[in-house]
Amino acid sequence: MSRWISRKPDYHADITVALPSFVTRSCALLATGYAELIHQGGGSIPSKNGLDISRFGSIMANLALAAIRLESTCVFRIAGEGIRERFAQKLVGMDYYDLVDPARRSRAMQSMDMVVSTPSAFRVELLQQYENGEEYHAEACAFPLLSGEPGIDGFILFADADIGAARRPAMVQPALRQSLVVRRELIDLGFGVDSSFEDLVPRDMMMPTLLSP
Repeated sequence: MSRWISRKPDYHADITVALPSFVTRSCALLATGYAELIHQGGGSIPSKNGLDISRFGSIMANLALAAIRLESTCVFRIAGEGIRERFAQKLVGMDYYDLVDPARRSRAMQSMDMVVSTPSAFRVELLQQYENGEEYHAEACAFPLLSGEPGIDGFILFADADIGAARRPAMVQPALRQSLVVRRELIDLGFGVDSSFEDLVPRDMMMPTLLSP
């Protein structure tokens, strides 16, 4: 029996409906700020070149920006200190897909591509497992930015933050072994969502859902 099973995401009809779902300060502030950008632009997707990243200065440690080439790469351009510490490695210039379990890589690519190509946004709850055996729950969210660069189909602005108790300080940060999607929520930004998308999650994470009434 395969370790993995498909799971359909939940859905929010627009970003204002989605805002109460965010549980970490970083994700909530990014989502709120992005909603303001959408409103100011009359419903248009903001451009990366027109983005003043300083408006998110209070949460920069947990922000990242990635350049997307559809069906190809998701390369970090910016990665905040908090995200770098959780991944325990230099991220700028790295392809995010190289960090994903090979079994999930095609789904991860599809999830990033749809943010740019639809365009839409998402919120995910993650279980992050480390080489020293520790596990942490985290929240992440992703929002599209238009590209003005040749060869880049779009940009994604991310936030990623721990849910709940802070991690214990350590002299050497353990390396992230894998980050598993527990739950995903697609957010319609006015252009629809990819209703065909399904996550690939560990089968044992699905059991409570499958057994519940």
